[in-house]
Amino acid sequence: MFSVSARTQYAIRAMAHLARLEGKSATAADIASAQGIPLKYLEGILSRLKLSGLVESERGKNGGYRMQGRAQDVSMLAIVEAMDGSVKPVSCVDSAASCAQGRACLPRKFWIGLKSAIDAYLNEHSLKDIVEGDQV
Repeated sequence: MFSVSARTQYAIRAMAHLARLEGKSATAADIASAQGIPLKYLEGILSRLKLSGLVESERGKNGGYRMQGRAQDVSMLAIVEAMDGSVKPVSCVDSAASCAQGRACLPRKFWIGLKSAIDAYLNEHSLKDIVEGDQV
């Protein structure tokens, strides 16, 4: 059934680490060490987070990665989508044509409802909830 990828779990841990720094930078090596994430894997994750506009990087002696914006403005949905794209419990939620039954598929509305519920839950919780331990 639905599961969260290791990449997304690591991204959330890395983002929480950066959120706790409150605008200061951290190197990928520092984050990897503190969060127990393999460095090479984390570098790919940070690259995706940067492409999504969730983090920014700075080169040089005092360089590193810094979170873009504030933790309360970063939805968990944004992090999940940055890593794995949109949540899809089954492939037909985006297109009935991907199913052999097409629009005649009776469970499709159920799957679309599940996707909507997951998206809503992820969107109403922010990185701040994670950092402060306020997640429901």
